[in-house]
Parts: sequence; C-alpha cells; structure tokens
Amino acid sequence: MLMKSRARRRTTPVPPLAERSALQDPPLRVLLPRGLAALARESGIGAAIRHQESAVRSLGHEVVTNPLQPFDVVHLNTPFPDTLLLAHWARLRKRPALVWAHSTEDDFRDSFPGSNRLAPLFRRWIAHLYRRGDTVVTPSAYSEELISAPKYGLRAPIRVLSNGVDTDFFRPETPEKSARQQLRSSLDLAPDARVVISVGMQLRRKGILDWVEVARAMPEVTFVWFGRTDPRLLTAEVERALAGAPANALFPGYVQAEQLREAYRGADAFCFLTKEETEGIVLWEALACEIPTLVRGIPIYRDAMPDGVLTHQVTGDGPEFAGQVAEKLEALLEGELEDLTAAGRRAAEGVDLDQVAQQLQEIYRLTGVRTAAAARTLTSGA
Repeated sequence: MLMKSRARRRTTPVPPLAERSALQDPPLRVLLPRGLAALARESGIGAAIRHQESAVRSLGHEVVTNPLQPFDVVHLNTPFPDTLLLAHWARLRKRPALVWAHSTEDDFRDSFPGSNRLAPLFRRWIAHLYRRGDTVVTPSAYSEELISAPKYGLRAPIRVLSNGVDTDFFRPETPEKSARQQLRSSLDLAPDARVVISVGMQLRRKGILDWVEVARAMPEVTFVWFGRTDPRLLTAEVERALAGAPANALFPGYVQAEQLREAYRGADAFCFLTKEETEGIVLWEALACEIPTLVRGIPIYRDAMPDGVLTHQVTGDGPEFAGQVAEKLEALLEGELEDLTAAGRRAAEGVDLDQVAQQLQEIYRLTGVRTAAAARTLTSGA
C-alpha cells in the first residue's frame, strides 16, 4: 500500500523522540549548508532540505548552516559545485557526510535546453558527488535501483529514506473552512467551476506538454499549474506550449505552502503527469490532503502503488495519451472511479516527518555519527 521505499524496515528499534533527546547530550550539530542550495529553494530538492531541517530539530539536534562552525555530520543535497567542496571539508574535519541522491541521469533528461545531450555528463558528475558520501541517502527503492547500477560506481552504503510530508500541515480542510470557495474566488472563477491542479517546475519531464493538451481537450474544466521555471531555462517546446495554452489553463506561478495547501483542499482533482521521479513530494502532499489523484503510470508509481490502490493512473506517452487522460479524469471528476482518498491519507501518514526523523536517526547510528565529545571519549577509551 505504501511506496516501496517504506518496505525497508529497521532491524534495530529506535527509541521515541523524547528518549533520544535525553540519550544524546549534547545533541548532534547537523550541518545543512545554505550556499548554492538557495538556488534550489523552489524545487523538490529545496522542499527536501526544509523537511530535513524539521526532522533534525524534532530529534532534538541542532541545525548548523555555516560550515565554519563546529558540526558533527553534514547533509549534502544539491548537484552544485559547492557540494564537492563541502564534502572535502567534512573529510578534512573528519566528520561524516550524508549525500542525498535526489537526482539521476533519468530525471535530468527532458528538463532544460540541451539536457538530453548533457545527461551522460550529468550522471558522471552526480556519481562523483555521491561517491564522496560516507552514506548515500535516496528517497525511494526505485531511485536506489537506478543509482546502484555499475555506471554510478557507488561503494558507500545506500539507505532509502523518503523525503516525507508534514501531515499535520497538509491535511484535509476542517469543516469551518471553505477552501473550495477560496480557491475559486482567488482565481476569479464561478463557485461551481471544476478545477484540476498540478504542481511542479514547467518542464517537459514534469508532463506539462501533455497537461496542456488535456486542458485543451476539456475546455469546461479549469486547469491550474502551480510552480514556475526561470524563462531562460525553458525549452522551445515548453515556451510554445505555454504561449499557446488554452484559456482554461492558468499558471499562477510559485506559491507559498499555505496557498498550495488550500489549492489541494479546494480543487476537484490533482493531475500529476510527470514522466520521471525519484519520489515526488507534491504527490505525498496531495494524498495527505485527500484530493482525488490521477498520475501517469511511470515505473515508480506503477510498481510501488499500482493503479487503483492510492491513485488512479494512465500509462503511456504517445499522441493518444492526452485523450486517455482526459477520459479517465472526466470519470474521476464525475465520481465514477473508486474513492481512494482515505487510503492515500493513510499512506502519507506512513511517511510523515516524524516517521522520517526516526529513520534518519537510525541512519546516523549506522553511519557512526557522534558528537565531537563522544568521539573523543571513544578514541581515548580505545
């Protein structure tokens, strides 16, 4: 019922959060460097970093952002050049580095201009970064399988840890609120307008070309895409699709988490047509908010959450795909498909940030992360 990444269970019990805080005195100092990571603020990696900060704090540890300050372990998340420098800095300081494998060669394709030609070079670069980690952390069993291929050349242990979702924040609306009305009012739509949303950067890989064609095939439904891409990084075909999108396709751009949550709560359906993901945080957010969901049946979703279990799916990538999506989406909006929202919510609760924090603590243990004082005591005792 859950993503495959949840199938890997700890063999050693992890104490409750409050007990762990008491066991670790002083707490770990976890370096989550800002640096070039600020460039990824509006991406899934940016969301993953924020989730890690929440998990670290919930464990009673201290978040450090300046690499010149003392730290006991560093989290490295981005494929930017400063990640390599920070990995070398951690090694010089004799501190373990956890390197997150958010990206693969596969999900780099169909993104920015020239990305398909550069994909093999990008894979060699990220593999070089991942090999700098004492532990490599990746968000799903699917991405673990990809980066375990010989072409990545990884020797460090690979641990699967979902990016998670804050299910206290992303949850169905309370009875006293009317997110449906607020969403339509904010978009200047009729109170009874049917609204379908999607979230992500405006990339071919994210399925925006097909999404625009689905909107064209369903003129009586309003389609809203939240998220943006720097116009300088748009491919020509995405530029044409955005310029020629039908009037019922709206692009409000990047919005804050509160606005996005209200959109999940107020929309009639979430249509996520991404072609490749290592997990997909926005899908967990949608499921946590109990919005009816239709996704493209790509391997990570088709295998880990089969059609009709947590989401409804359409598999394909040809000229007929948009029409097939429109047909199934219409059935979903009309209530003709099974209601999977309760199952989706339960699955999202399984990757809540508290659950992720407990598993992160276990990864620290397996990696041998200790406070500086504890490390000195262990060394002197040996």
